[in-house]
Amino acid sequence: MANFVRRLVLDVGAGEIRVGEVTPDKKGVPVLTLLRSIELGADPTKPAEFFPAVMQAVAALAKDTGIKPGVATLCLGGPAVFTRVIKLPLTDPAQVGQMVGFEAQQAVPAIEEACWDFQVFPPGQAGAAELEALIVAMKRETVNETMAAASAVGIKTDMVDLSPTALINAFRYQYPEVETCTLILEIGARATNILLVEGKKIFCRVVPLGGGSVTQAIAADLQESFAGAEVLKKAKGFVHPGGSYEEPADEQTARISKLARGVMTRLHTEVERSITFYRSQQAGGRPTRVLLAGGGSALGLTDLFFREKLKIPVEYFQSFRRIAIGPAVNRGEIGKNFPAWASLVGAALRALPDSPCKINILGSEQKAAANRVKDRPAMIAAGIGLGLLLLIPGVHGFWQSGRLQAALSPQTAEVEEAELVLNQVTAEQKKVTEILNLANQAILLEGERMRWPLLLEEIRAKSLPGLWITSLKLNESTPSGEEQAPPVKPPAGKVAIPILEIGGFFETQSEAKDAKVVEDFRMALEKGGILQNVTTTQRDNPERVDGKTEQVALRFALRAEWPVGGVVAAEAAKKPIKQ
Repeated sequence: MANFVRRLVLDVGAGEIRVGEVTPDKKGVPVLTLLRSIELGADPTKPAEFFPAVMQAVAALAKDTGIKPGVATLCLGGPAVFTRVIKLPLTDPAQVGQMVGFEAQQAVPAIEEACWDFQVFPPGQAGAAELEALIVAMKRETVNETMAAASAVGIKTDMVDLSPTALINAFRYQYPEVETCTLILEIGARATNILLVEGKKIFCRVVPLGGGSVTQAIAADLQESFAGAEVLKKAKGFVHPGGSYEEPADEQTARISKLARGVMTRLHTEVERSITFYRSQQAGGRPTRVLLAGGGSALGLTDLFFREKLKIPVEYFQSFRRIAIGPAVNRGEIGKNFPAWASLVGAALRALPDSPCKINILGSEQKAAANRVKDRPAMIAAGIGLGLLLLIPGVHGFWQSGRLQAALSPQTAEVEEAELVLNQVTAEQKKVTEILNLANQAILLEGERMRWPLLLEEIRAKSLPGLWITSLKLNESTPSGEEQAPPVKPPAGKVAIPILEIGGFFETQSEAKDAKVVEDFRMALEKGGILQNVTTTQRDNPERVDGKTEQVALRFALRAEWPVGGVVAAEAAKKPIKQ
C-alpha cells in the first residue's frame, strides 16, 4: 500500500461534529489514532444558530483533544449537498473536463456561487460506449464559514469532501469483496444520502429527510420545543412496526413511534423512487441488501422497518471493519453513536493515494492558497536567499528591492486574508453572545409565564374540605428575610421577593378544629415548594351565645413569600453575592 502522511479529519454534521486523525503505521496501513465527537445542541432547522454552534463545538473539541495544528480534510453533508450522475461519450481524456464543465453549468444551480468537483468512473462493462461522471457541489458560503471555524483553532483545510463521496470510499475500502448491487442509506439529522453501488456503477441522491424530521414531527404533535422533542425521541422513540404488533403501554411512546413511522414511510418512498430511476436510467439491478449508516439510523427498529418494506437483508454499516483503531482511542466514544462514523472514516481514507473517489470541492483559488500555506517554509527560505543577494551588487540594490517586494506580496495578501477571517470570527462570536442573551431572556419569560398556573394548581391541591379561597393579592416585594416595609430598593447582595396575600373563609366546627384546619393548610403550602415563610395573619374565632356558635363561616388570611423559581432560588437569593 502506498504511503501517506498524518491527516486530521473534521466531519461537520447537522446534529454532531466528529474529529479524527489517520496516521500510517510502519507498513503504510492507515490507523485511526483519534476519534472524538460532540453534539451541537442547536435546532438544525434554524440556519442562524448553526454556524455559531459549529464554532463553539470545534473550539471545544480542539481544547478537549489537544489537536495539533495542521492540514485537514473537511467533510460536509446535509440537504445543501448537490449530486448528479451524468453520462459522457467515450472521448479524449483531455476533453472530458470541458464536457463535464459544460454539463455542470446546466445542472448545478447558481454554479458561480458554489464549490464543486467531479469524478469520472470507468465504463461498467467492457465495450461500453459511455462514461459516467458524478458531479457534487455545495454553496461556497457554507464551505467558507465552516473552514473559518476550523481555521480559528489552527486547523488549515486543504481538502473538502462531501458525505456521499466519503461513503463511497468507506464502502469500497470496508467491503472490497461486494460486487452485487448494495443500497447504502446514511440517515443524518437533516438529510439522507441514498447510494446504490454495483460494481463500477454508482448512483447518488440526497433527500431532505432525516432524524431531525422525526424530532420536528414530535415537537409539532406534542407541542414541545425542538430540544424537548429530541430528548423524548432518544428516551422513548422507535419506529412502529405497523400491522398487528401490540401497541406500547405508554400512550406517549405509542404516539412517538407512529410519528417516526410516518417519516420513515416518506423516506421509503424516496428510496423506491431512487431505485426505480437507477434501474431505468443506468441499467442497474435491484439492490440485494441494505447498509444503514448515520446517526438517524440509530432510532430503534429502523432496520426492521426497511427489511419489511424492501424485502431484502438490512444491516448496519461496519465503519471499522478493516481499518485499524489506535490504542489511545476510547471505544466507548465510538459506541455512543456507532452508525454515525461512516462519513468520517470515508473522509479519512481520502488521504490514501489510491482512494477510488478523489473529490475535492475547493475552488482553484482556495487550492492555490492552501498550497501557499504548505510551501511557506520554502518561500521564506527563498526570501532570505534573495535578501543576501541584495548585499552583493550594491549597484542593483533598488532593482533587487523591487523583486523582493514582488516575492513578499503573496505573504502580505495572506496576512490580510487571515485578518479578514479573524474579523469574521470576531463578528460571529459577537452574534453568539447576542443569541445566548436572547436565550436567557426567553428562559426567564418562560418561567414567569408558568408561575400563576403553578400557584393556582398548588393552592387547589393543598385546599382542605370546608375551606374556600376568595382573594389572591400580590403586594410590593421585600428583601428576603426582612419585614414588609414601604417599597425601597433592596440592599446590595439581596434579591427582592414578591409577597403574596391569601384570603378566604373556613367553616366553623369547634375552636380546636378551627385552628387546625387553617394551620394544616398553612403547613401544606409551606411544604409544597412554591411558597415560603407562610404565616397566618388573620383567623377569626366564632362568637358563642348561650353555648351556640353564631357564625357559620369565618375569615382567615395568610401571607407568604413567592420567590421566582421556587424555594431553591429564594435560598440562593439570601446568600450574599461575592464580588
